[in-house]
Amino acid sequence: MASNTTYGDYMRDMPGGLRNIGKPLTIAAFGVLVVALFLCMANVIAAGVVLAVGEGTVAVLAVRDREHRNIADRAVERVSYRRQIRTGRALYRSGMLSPVDAGRCLLPGVCSHMELTEASDGFGRRFALVSHGHTGEYALLMACQPQGVGMADDDVEDAYVAAWAHVLESLADEDGVTQLAVSVDTAPDSGVRFRRNLTRRMVDDAPDLAARCMRQVMGSYATGGAATDTILTLTFRYRDRRGRFLERDEAARRIGGLIPSLCERVGAAGGGTPRCLGADEIARMVAVSYDPAMQDAIEAQDTPPYVAWQDAGPTAAEARWDWYRHDSGVSRTWQMCDPPSSNVTSSILGSLLGPLPECDRKRVTLLFRPVPSDRTAFLTEDNRRKAANQIGQEKRASMRSSKQLAQADRQAAEATNGAVLVYFGLLATVTVMAGEHEEDRLEAASRAVESAAGAARINLRPCYGAQDSGFAAGLPLGLDVRSYRPAGLTGLID
Repeated sequence: MASNTTYGDYMRDMPGGLRNIGKPLTIAAFGVLVVALFLCMANVIAAGVVLAVGEGTVAVLAVRDREHRNIADRAVERVSYRRQIRTGRALYRSGMLSPVDAGRCLLPGVCSHMELTEASDGFGRRFALVSHGHTGEYALLMACQPQGVGMADDDVEDAYVAAWAHVLESLADEDGVTQLAVSVDTAPDSGVRFRRNLTRRMVDDAPDLAARCMRQVMGSYATGGAATDTILTLTFRYRDRRGRFLERDEAARRIGGLIPSLCERVGAAGGGTPRCLGADEIARMVAVSYDPAMQDAIEAQDTPPYVAWQDAGPTAAEARWDWYRHDSGVSRTWQMCDPPSSNVTSSILGSLLGPLPECDRKRVTLLFRPVPSDRTAFLTEDNRRKAANQIGQEKRASMRSSKQLAQADRQAAEATNGAVLVYFGLLATVTVMAGEHEEDRLEAASRAVESAAGAARINLRPCYGAQDSGFAAGLPLGLDVRSYRPAGLTGLID
């Protein structure tokens, strides 16, 4: 049963400027006009040529497709990819037969500077932090058990949504919080754990009828299900009075003090009983993401094997234009270009988050960046002013401009009542097992994901030329793509 309450008014930041083409292009257009006016005093023909070429270039750059990219963005994307292929940075090799020290399977690319550290919270419970050496950030991973709303009343579902809004609102004014991510990873259940648990409960002297029933249950229900893991990742960045990043011990102490209240708030939002992941669990999760064939071997053992963080990466990886090969898997990652354009219900993402039969593994990561209250008031008012200027530049206000102004007005009104602005995005990754007909199976899985995204009214675009970075950003490791600087990273090993 789904609640009938609707949510909407999602909108992108308005670029501003002349006809909303953006301030840089607006300044360039006026600059070309000024240069042409001064040049006109010396040579009218040259001034005309400069004006035509300059304004024509601005007009071409102002045209954006449905994915909000212009011709320059697409050209830079292609050039960067060709350079990556030419220099061999699209290939990665690790392990004993690679130049990696000690034969380790280190994480590649944007994850190469991540480390794990453990600490204790105020109650003495151990938790692990992912340290991002290139950005000075720390990520806290929490496993959640969402209760679901299949049998919940409308008022209960609305209460969950309101509690989740309270979580985002409280994090907006929390010192050091830069990003919140929720990753939902689904994969077919192999049935190994199910059979093992039932086998333990069978006794040798059981009646023949009971034994046959148990074997029939194991054969009928062991496969066909889906395993779903939901992980909430909080990213922190702390600085001292001199602007330097805090040491790990001090950052862990501050984060540990937030864990009890954070678990309580997430639980009130329908997250069940959240718990912090340990270092061994994080390393095992990352290793399975890069090598999905490892999952069956892990489930077949009574005690999960230990995986060191230095060995959690792939043995081999290859990034191409629209796919990413890593050990036993081939993946494709999409990024959200536009949110739903109309009002939606709280269950709109159900089809995308749920298991899909064509996908061997699927991971959907929602990224949230709450804006502090003082910054929210400024941004909402700025959007409102830009929307009003857009209507003022039109002889007859278009429906799109009128809708943008109405949305900006409502957001500004909500901000005055204490609401905060939240930037959000979505990354979707689908993985199929490498092997026979892998290309056909990847295309079938891709069509299933795009169809589910269409049902959720979300516009997805493959991460062309950046599949390895998109795959890493979708992992629940707290990677903040806004802080990523290629110059400060070790590249993929040739």
